[in-house]
Amino acid sequence: MKKCFFSFLFFLAQLSLFVQHSYALEFLYPVACTKNGEATKIYTIYQNSMGHIELWSWNPDSKVANKAILSSYSPAGFALLPNGTGFSFIDNGRIKIKTFHKRSAKSIEIYDPIYNICGMEWVDDEHFFISAKKNDKFTIFKIDTSGAIKWTLSHAEKDCMYPQQAANSLFYIERQLKKGVYKRDYLSYKIARLDNSTEQTKILETLNKEYILDFRSCPIAFLKMISEKEGFFLEHSSSVERHDKTIEFSYYRIKMNGNKWECGELFQFSIPAHLILDKSDSRLYESILPLLPKYHRGKLFYVDCSHNADLILDIFCYDIHKETCKQKTEAKLGQLFFSPLFVDGNLFYGGAVTTVGTEMWIDKNDSVCFNLPAISFPH
Repeated sequence: MKKCFFSFLFFLAQLSLFVQHSYALEFLYPVACTKNGEATKIYTIYQNSMGHIELWSWNPDSKVANKAILSSYSPAGFALLPNGTGFSFIDNGRIKIKTFHKRSAKSIEIYDPIYNICGMEWVDDEHFFISAKKNDKFTIFKIDTSGAIKWTLSHAEKDCMYPQQAANSLFYIERQLKKGVYKRDYLSYKIARLDNSTEQTKILETLNKEYILDFRSCPIAFLKMISEKEGFFLEHSSSVERHDKTIEFSYYRIKMNGNKWECGELFQFSIPAHLILDKSDSRLYESILPLLPKYHRGKLFYVDCSHNADLILDIFCYDIHKETCKQKTEAKLGQLFFSPLFVDGNLFYGGAVTTVGTEMWIDKNDSVCFNLPAISFPH
Protein backbone atom coordinates (compact mmCIF):
# COMPACT_ATOMS: atom_id res chain seq x y z
CA MET A 1 0.00 0.00 0.00
CA LYS A 2 1.25 3.41 -0.88
CA LYS A 3 2.66 5.32 2.08
CA CYS A 4 2.17 9.04 2.68
CA PHE A 5 4.72 11.31 4.29
CA PHE A 6 3.83 12.34 7.80
CA SER A 7 5.48 15.41 9.35
CA PHE A 8 5.08 16.26 13.02
CA LEU A 9 5.36 20.02 12.82
CA PHE A 10 3.46 22.37 15.05
CA PHE A 11 -0.31 22.32 14.32
CA LEU A 12 0.21 20.48 11.01
CA ALA A 13 -1.07 17.07 10.09
CA GLN A 14 -0.23 17.04 6.40
CA LEU A 15 -1.72 13.71 5.44
CA SER A 16 -4.71 13.36 3.15
CA LEU A 17 -5.74 10.15 4.87
CA PHE A 18 -9.21 9.32 6.07
CA VAL A 19 -9.67 7.61 9.45
CA GLN A 20 -13.16 6.34 10.16
CA HIS A 21 -14.66 7.43 13.47
CA SER A 22 -18.35 7.99 13.94
CA TYR A 23 -17.95 10.32 16.90
CA ALA A 24 -16.46 13.77 17.48
CA LEU A 25 -14.74 14.05 20.85
CA GLU A 26 -14.37 17.07 23.11
CA PHE A 27 -11.12 17.54 25.02
CA LEU A 28 -10.12 19.35 28.17
CA TYR A 29 -6.51 19.58 29.38
CA PRO A 30 -4.35 21.88 31.57
CA VAL A 31 -1.48 23.87 30.03
CA ALA A 32 -0.15 26.17 32.80
CA CYS A 33 -0.61 27.35 36.38
CA THR A 34 -0.34 30.71 38.15
CA LYS A 35 -0.52 31.54 41.85
CA ASN A 36 -1.61 34.75 43.55
CA GLY A 37 -1.07 34.33 47.26
CA GLU A 38 -2.99 31.23 48.23
CA ALA A 39 -5.14 31.28 45.09
CA THR A 40 -4.25 28.82 42.33
CA LYS A 41 -5.40 29.29 38.76
CA ILE A 42 -4.94 26.55 36.17
CA TYR A 43 -5.18 27.54 32.53
CA THR A 44 -7.04 24.90 30.58
CA ILE A 45 -7.63 24.30 26.88
CA TYR A 46 -11.15 23.25 25.95
CA GLN A 47 -11.54 21.79 22.45
CA ASN A 48 -15.22 21.87 21.55
CA SER A 49 -14.66 20.92 17.91
CA MET A 50 -11.74 19.72 15.81
CA GLY A 51 -11.45 23.23 14.31
CA HIS A 52 -11.59 25.37 17.45
CA ILE A 53 -10.18 25.56 20.98
CA GLU A 54 -10.85 27.94 23.89
CA LEU A 55 -8.75 29.02 26.87
CA TRP A 56 -10.32 28.91 30.35
CA SER A 57 -8.96 29.66 33.81
CA TRP A 58 -9.97 27.06 36.39
CA ASN A 59 -10.02 27.09 40.18
CA PRO A 60 -9.17 23.55 41.34
CA ASP A 61 -10.78 24.16 44.74
CA SER A 62 -14.16 25.58 43.71
CA LYS A 63 -14.10 23.78 40.31
CA VAL A 64 -15.45 26.98 38.70
CA ALA A 65 -13.99 27.97 35.33
CA ASN A 66 -14.03 31.29 33.47
CA LYS A 67 -12.99 32.18 29.96
CA ALA A 68 -9.47 33.63 29.94
CA ILE A 69 -9.88 35.20 26.49
CA LEU A 70 -12.69 35.66 24.00
CA SER A 71 -14.00 32.57 22.24
CA SER A 72 -13.18 34.17 18.89
CA TYR A 73 -9.53 33.20 19.47
CA SER A 74 -8.08 29.71 18.99
CA PRO A 75 -5.12 29.95 21.40
CA ALA A 76 -2.68 27.23 20.35
CA GLY A 77 0.82 26.91 21.81
CA PHE A 78 -0.05 28.63 25.11
CA ALA A 79 2.95 29.84 27.14
CA LEU A 80 3.27 32.02 30.24
CA LEU A 81 5.44 35.11 29.83
CA PRO A 82 8.81 34.90 31.64
CA ASN A 83 7.92 37.85 33.89
CA GLY A 84 4.60 36.30 34.87
CA THR A 85 2.52 39.26 33.68
CA GLY A 86 0.55 37.38 31.05
CA PHE A 87 0.75 34.74 28.36
CA SER A 88 1.35 34.23 24.66
CA PHE A 89 -0.34 32.04 22.07
CA ILE A 90 -0.69 31.57 18.32
CA ASP A 91 -4.11 32.29 16.87
CA ASN A 92 -4.61 31.12 13.29
CA GLY A 93 -1.02 31.84 12.35
CA ARG A 94 -0.67 35.14 14.25
CA ILE A 95 1.33 35.64 17.44
CA LYS A 96 -0.64 37.16 20.32
CA ILE A 97 0.32 38.38 23.79
CA LYS A 98 -2.27 38.88 26.53
CA THR A 99 -1.31 40.63 29.77
CA PHE A 100 -3.41 39.97 32.84
CA HIS A 101 -4.29 43.65 33.43
CA LYS A 102 -5.61 44.21 29.89
CA ARG A 103 -8.83 42.93 28.41
CA SER A 104 -7.67 42.32 24.84
CA ALA A 105 -4.69 40.49 23.34
CA LYS A 106 -1.95 42.32 21.45
CA SER A 107 -0.86 41.10 18.02
CA ILE A 108 2.85 40.88 17.27
CA GLU A 109 3.10 42.25 13.73
CA ILE A 110 5.91 40.64 11.73
CA TYR A 111 6.32 42.18 8.30
CA ASP A 112 8.63 39.57 6.77
CA PRO A 113 6.84 37.07 4.48
CA ILE A 114 6.82 34.10 6.88
CA TYR A 115 4.20 31.41 7.42
CA ASN A 116 3.62 28.10 9.22
CA ILE A 117 4.76 29.58 12.53
CA CYS A 118 5.78 26.98 15.09
CA GLY A 119 5.58 27.38 18.85
CA MET A 120 7.23 30.28 20.66
CA GLU A 121 10.28 29.76 22.87
CA TRP A 122 10.72 32.70 25.23
CA VAL A 123 14.30 33.86 25.86
CA ASP A 124 13.59 36.75 28.25
CA ASP A 125 10.85 39.30 28.89
CA GLU A 126 11.40 40.98 25.52
CA HIS A 127 12.58 38.28 23.10
CA PHE A 128 11.45 34.91 21.82
CA PHE A 129 12.35 32.34 19.18
CA ILE A 130 10.07 30.89 16.56
CA SER A 131 10.59 28.51 13.67
CA ALA A 132 8.63 29.44 10.56
CA LYS A 133 8.80 29.03 6.82
CA LYS A 134 10.41 31.65 4.61
CA ASN A 135 11.25 31.00 0.98
CA ASP A 136 9.89 27.48 1.47
CA LYS A 137 12.47 26.61 4.16
CA PHE A 138 12.01 26.49 7.92
CA THR A 139 14.05 29.28 9.47
CA ILE A 140 14.68 30.20 13.11
CA PHE A 141 13.90 33.82 14.02
CA LYS A 142 14.74 35.76 17.15
CA ILE A 143 12.05 38.43 17.55
CA ASP A 144 11.29 41.11 20.12
CA THR A 145 7.85 42.03 21.43
CA SER A 146 7.56 44.92 18.95
CA GLY A 147 7.79 42.40 16.09
CA ALA A 148 11.33 43.38 15.04
CA ILE A 149 13.45 40.46 13.82
CA LYS A 150 16.82 40.56 15.61
CA TRP A 151 18.46 37.80 13.61
CA THR A 152 17.72 34.66 11.66
CA LEU A 153 19.24 31.22 11.34
CA SER A 154 18.70 29.74 7.90
CA HIS A 155 20.18 27.50 5.24
CA ALA A 156 19.47 27.33 1.52
CA GLU A 157 19.06 23.54 1.53
CA LYS A 158 18.12 22.74 5.12
CA ASP A 159 15.28 23.31 7.56
CA CYS A 160 16.17 24.79 10.97
CA MET A 161 13.54 23.90 13.59
CA TYR A 162 12.73 23.50 17.30
CA PRO A 163 15.02 26.20 18.78
CA GLN A 164 15.99 25.76 22.43
CA GLN A 165 17.93 28.35 24.43
CA ALA A 166 20.04 26.96 27.29
CA ALA A 167 22.55 29.26 29.01
CA ASN A 168 24.64 30.76 26.19
CA SER A 169 23.82 28.04 23.68
CA LEU A 170 21.11 27.72 21.07
CA PHE A 171 20.20 24.13 20.20
CA TYR A 172 18.03 23.17 17.25
CA ILE A 173 17.20 20.38 14.81
CA GLU A 174 18.59 20.67 11.29
CA ARG A 175 16.83 18.71 8.56
CA GLN A 176 18.55 18.35 5.19
CA LEU A 177 16.48 18.16 2.03
CA LYS A 178 17.23 16.16 -1.08
CA LYS A 179 18.32 18.58 -3.77
CA GLY A 180 16.83 18.88 -7.24
CA VAL A 181 13.77 16.65 -6.73
CA TYR A 182 10.18 17.90 -6.71
CA LYS A 183 9.13 15.42 -4.04
CA ARG A 184 10.91 16.20 -0.80
CA ASP A 185 13.06 13.48 0.66
CA TYR A 186 14.82 14.15 3.93
CA LEU A 187 18.38 12.88 3.90
CA SER A 188 19.44 13.58 7.44
CA TYR A 189 18.36 14.92 10.82
CA LYS A 190 20.94 16.46 13.12
CA ILE A 191 20.95 18.27 16.45
CA ALA A 192 23.15 21.35 16.29
CA ARG A 193 24.47 23.81 18.87
CA LEU A 194 25.80 27.32 18.40
CA ASP A 195 27.12 29.98 20.75
CA ASN A 196 24.44 32.58 21.40
CA SER A 197 26.34 34.68 23.96
CA THR A 198 26.62 37.77 21.78
CA GLU A 199 23.89 39.62 19.93
CA GLN A 200 24.26 39.44 16.18
CA THR A 201 22.44 41.21 13.37
CA LYS A 202 22.02 38.09 11.29
CA ILE A 203 23.23 34.51 11.41
CA LEU A 204 23.89 33.08 7.97
CA GLU A 205 24.28 29.53 6.70
CA THR A 206 28.07 29.93 6.85
CA LEU A 207 28.03 30.31 10.63
CA ASN A 208 30.25 27.86 12.50
CA LYS A 209 28.23 25.40 14.55
CA GLU A 210 28.70 22.15 16.40
CA TYR A 211 26.78 19.03 15.48
CA ILE A 212 26.15 17.09 18.67
CA LEU A 213 24.11 14.29 17.10
CA ASP A 214 23.60 12.88 13.61
CA PHE A 215 20.41 10.80 13.50
CA ARG A 216 20.87 10.12 9.79
CA SER A 217 17.57 9.62 7.94
CA CYS A 218 15.49 8.81 11.05
CA PRO A 219 12.97 11.65 11.60
CA ILE A 220 13.28 13.48 14.92
CA ALA A 221 11.30 16.40 16.35
CA PHE A 222 10.37 18.37 19.48
CA LEU A 223 13.80 18.95 20.92
CA LYS A 224 13.56 19.97 24.59
CA MET A 225 16.67 21.07 26.51
CA ILE A 226 16.45 21.19 30.32
CA SER A 227 20.02 22.49 30.62
CA GLU A 228 23.04 23.25 28.46
CA LYS A 229 24.17 19.65 29.00
CA GLU A 230 20.96 17.62 28.85
CA GLY A 231 17.88 17.36 26.67
CA PHE A 232 15.31 15.10 25.03
CA PHE A 233 13.78 14.58 21.62
CA LEU A 234 11.19 12.48 19.83
CA GLU A 235 11.74 10.00 17.00
CA HIS A 236 8.74 9.30 14.78
CA SER A 237 7.97 7.31 11.66
CA SER A 238 8.44 9.03 8.30
CA SER A 239 5.27 7.42 6.96
CA VAL A 240 2.04 5.83 8.08
CA GLU A 241 -0.25 3.28 6.45
CA ARG A 242 -3.87 4.16 5.70
CA HIS A 243 -5.13 1.35 7.93
CA ASP A 244 -2.81 2.03 10.91
CA LYS A 245 -4.68 2.49 14.17
CA THR A 246 -1.68 3.75 16.16
CA ILE A 247 1.46 5.76 15.55
CA GLU A 248 4.63 4.69 17.34
CA PHE A 249 7.27 6.97 18.85
CA SER A 250 10.58 6.64 20.67
CA TYR A 251 11.89 9.11 23.23
CA TYR A 252 15.61 9.81 23.51
CA ARG A 253 17.93 11.58 25.92
CA ILE A 254 21.09 13.47 24.99
CA LYS A 255 23.57 14.27 27.74
CA MET A 256 27.07 15.72 27.93
CA ASN A 257 29.46 13.25 29.56
CA GLY A 258 32.82 14.95 30.06
CA ASN A 259 33.45 16.58 26.71
CA LYS A 260 31.37 14.11 24.70
CA TRP A 261 27.65 14.01 23.92
CA GLU A 262 25.90 10.70 24.54
CA CYS A 263 22.49 9.63 23.23
CA GLY A 264 20.23 6.78 24.32
CA GLU A 265 16.64 5.64 23.86
CA LEU A 266 14.58 5.82 27.05
CA PHE A 267 11.20 4.34 26.11
CA GLN A 268 8.69 3.81 23.32
CA PHE A 269 5.02 4.73 23.26
CA SER A 270 2.02 4.66 20.93
CA ILE A 271 -0.71 7.21 20.23
CA PRO A 272 -4.12 6.47 18.63
CA ALA A 273 -3.82 7.64 15.03
CA HIS A 274 -7.25 9.31 15.03
CA LEU A 275 -6.02 11.92 17.55
CA ILE A 276 -3.35 13.23 15.16
CA LEU A 277 -4.26 12.46 11.57
CA ASP A 278 -6.05 14.97 9.39
CA LYS A 279 -9.60 14.18 8.25
CA SER A 280 -10.42 12.50 11.56
CA ASP A 281 -13.52 13.65 13.46
CA SER A 282 -11.65 13.22 16.74
CA ARG A 283 -8.26 14.76 15.95
CA LEU A 284 -6.64 17.22 18.30
CA TYR A 285 -6.49 20.86 17.21
CA GLU A 286 -2.95 21.11 18.63
CA SER A 287 -1.93 17.79 17.08
CA ILE A 288 0.59 15.95 19.26
CA LEU A 289 1.36 18.86 21.64
CA PRO A 290 -0.94 17.73 24.52
CA LEU A 291 0.53 14.22 24.25
CA LEU A 292 4.25 15.03 24.41
CA PRO A 293 6.26 13.63 27.36
CA LYS A 294 6.89 16.09 30.19
CA TYR A 295 9.96 16.27 32.40
CA HIS A 296 9.72 16.85 36.14
CA ARG A 297 12.47 16.33 38.76
CA GLY A 298 14.32 13.47 37.09
CA LYS A 299 11.19 11.79 35.76
CA LEU A 300 9.39 11.78 32.42
CA PHE A 301 5.61 11.48 32.28
CA TYR A 302 4.11 10.26 29.04
CA VAL A 303 0.95 8.66 27.64
CA ASP A 304 0.74 5.31 25.87
CA CYS A 305 -1.97 3.07 24.42
CA SER A 306 0.20 0.07 23.49
CA HIS A 307 -0.68 -1.81 26.70
CA ASN A 308 -4.29 -2.46 25.65
CA ALA A 309 -6.35 -3.35 22.58
CA ASP A 310 -8.93 -0.57 23.04
CA LEU A 311 -6.55 2.36 22.30
CA ILE A 312 -6.97 3.70 25.83
CA LEU A 313 -4.36 6.31 26.75
CA ASP A 314 -2.87 5.95 30.23
CA ILE A 315 -0.15 7.98 31.94
CA PHE A 316 3.21 6.36 32.65
CA CYS A 317 6.23 7.58 34.61
CA TYR A 318 9.81 6.84 33.55
CA ASP A 319 12.49 7.34 36.20
CA ILE A 320 15.62 8.47 34.37
CA HIS A 321 18.05 7.54 37.13
CA LYS A 322 16.53 4.17 38.06
CA GLU A 323 15.64 3.37 34.42
CA THR A 324 12.26 2.05 35.55
CA CYS A 325 8.74 2.69 34.31
CA LYS A 326 5.44 2.66 36.23
CA GLN A 327 1.85 3.03 35.08
CA LYS A 328 0.18 5.92 36.97
CA THR A 329 -3.47 5.74 35.80
CA GLU A 330 -6.09 3.10 35.01
CA ALA A 331 -8.27 4.62 32.30
CA LYS A 332 -11.60 3.03 31.47
CA LEU A 333 -13.05 2.36 28.04
CA GLY A 334 -13.70 5.67 26.30
CA GLN A 335 -11.24 7.60 28.44
CA LEU A 336 -8.12 9.21 26.99
CA PHE A 337 -5.64 10.79 29.40
CA PHE A 338 -3.11 13.41 28.31
CA SER A 339 0.29 14.44 29.68
CA PRO A 340 0.00 16.01 33.16
CA LEU A 341 0.69 19.44 34.65
CA PHE A 342 2.58 19.69 37.95
CA VAL A 343 0.89 21.85 40.61
CA ASP A 344 1.74 21.85 44.35
CA GLY A 345 2.65 18.18 44.63
CA ASN A 346 -0.14 17.01 42.31
CA LEU A 347 -0.26 15.90 38.70
CA PHE A 348 -3.35 17.40 37.09
CA TYR A 349 -4.28 15.89 33.77
CA GLY A 350 -7.10 15.97 31.26
CA GLY A 351 -8.13 14.29 28.05
CA ALA A 352 -11.40 13.32 26.43
CA VAL A 353 -14.43 14.84 28.19
CA THR A 354 -16.48 12.03 29.74
CA THR A 355 -19.01 11.59 32.53
CA VAL A 356 -16.30 10.24 34.84
CA GLY A 357 -12.86 11.78 35.34
CA THR A 358 -12.45 14.73 32.96
CA GLU A 359 -15.86 16.39 33.30
CA MET A 360 -17.77 19.63 32.60
CA TRP A 361 -21.07 20.79 34.08
CA ILE A 362 -23.16 23.83 35.06
CA ASP A 363 -23.66 24.34 38.81
CA LYS A 364 -26.67 25.80 40.61
CA ASN A 365 -25.28 29.31 40.16
CA ASP A 366 -25.10 28.81 36.38
CA SER A 367 -21.29 28.74 36.55
CA VAL A 368 -19.29 26.53 34.23
CA CYS A 369 -17.38 23.91 36.23
CA PHE A 370 -14.55 21.56 35.31
CA ASN A 371 -13.10 18.54 36.96
CA LEU A 372 -9.55 17.54 36.06
CA PRO A 373 -8.34 14.35 37.74
CA ALA A 374 -5.13 14.52 39.73
CA ILE A 375 -2.46 12.21 41.13
CA SER A 376 -0.52 13.01 44.28
CA PHE A 377 3.16 13.51 43.47
CA PRO A 378 5.14 14.81 46.47
CA HIS A 379 8.10 17.10 45.80
